[in-house]
Amino acid sequence: IGFNRPNSIRRLLSSLDRARYADDVTLVISIDFSETPSGAETRKQAEEFEWKHGEKRLILHKENLGLRSHVIACGDLTSEYGSIVMLEDDVSVGPEFYNFATAALDFTADAREVGGVSLYKHCTNFLCYLPFEPIYDGFDNFYLQVAQSWGQAWTQKHWSDFRTWYDQLSDADLAQIPSDARIHKNVAGWPKDSWLKYFIWYLVQSNQFFLYPRHSHTTNNADAGQHAGSRTARWQVPLAFKGDDYRLSTIEESVGVYDSFFELLPDRLKRLSSVLDDYEFDVDLFGIKPLTHLSKPYTLTSKSVAGPPALTFDLAYKPLVVNCVEPSTDPNHATFSLVPREQVTETPQISMKKLHFVHYFFGFVPVSKIAKNVVRYFFEKRSQVARGKSTR
Repeated sequence: IGFNRPNSIRRLLSSLDRARYADDVTLVISIDFSETPSGAETRKQAEEFEWKHGEKRLILHKENLGLRSHVIACGDLTSEYGSIVMLEDDVSVGPEFYNFATAALDFTADAREVGGVSLYKHCTNFLCYLPFEPIYDGFDNFYLQVAQSWGQAWTQKHWSDFRTWYDQLSDADLAQIPSDARIHKNVAGWPKDSWLKYFIWYLVQSNQFFLYPRHSHTTNNADAGQHAGSRTARWQVPLAFKGDDYRLSTIEESVGVYDSFFELLPDRLKRLSSVLDDYEFDVDLFGIKPLTHLSKPYTLTSKSVAGPPALTFDLAYKPLVVNCVEPSTDPNHATFSLVPREQVTETPQISMKKLHFVHYFFGFVPVSKIAKNVVRYFFEKRSQVARGKSTR
């Protein structure tokens, strides 16, 4: 999928050309209409690219669809091809992306709990910008109730089930996702051109998940464009360069099953820790779930609490959820509490303003060195401005 970023589409096509394929693969390049010179150059890049691995098909739209309508139109190609891998133009693929996609699509073809396959592996919980690492359970995948836009694959059934749900949304729902939808408020507030927020909402409503790879097969270059003012390396992740026989788990087998807030499901956490067996609880370790989303008698949370906890847990191990396997040795300095739901407050505890959290998530931070670099940066910028004025 492309629009008006010729360098982005060139980079994506180059990475596709370097990937490995077991058979002939049809490449469909769909370019949304743009009257700008960069739009014309993007179309030229698509037209001139030579695809050596099978048939190449070009779709050049005559009017501007916008991102959501463009993605919906491309998703509908599943009815023609049976299954597709969809890649937006600021993505790059690893050499094994196609082999993983075909293996995962075949594996989930009859899985009612799966709504799609991600080729990207999140290293950050984008809802709070904190590191995210799924629990390792011996398989090459995990499950997350978050759809993907940085490299994803669907069968015809995956897509048609979503399409049926999407087509039944009211104009009011399309204008603004209802406030009681059990997704993060930031997701609900994404621009109206976002298709992803609706797919995430669909997964939550239908209790489905995306199958995610243990090692990423795409990375997001996050180029400046229609929905980003400048490029960032925040969403770059390591790419897998090897992979053949993938050991994939079903939802039932997997310990790593996460909700739309990147929280491990309570029944999977109980598989790790018997001390939680006697409790029914929601999980809110990142501390970003609204109180209205809590429905169980207890909550396992990092938020401040207004009463004595049933259990407490330290902040010592990684990933985050492993801290809740063994109760705290010093309850007075614990980070996580298992408390009755009504004792949970809205006050988050995890903050990058607190040095011990910065140390936990990112390692040692040389504050004095950072301060010196910041001062030096502003001094140099000020000097550059002064030199610029003197030459006018």
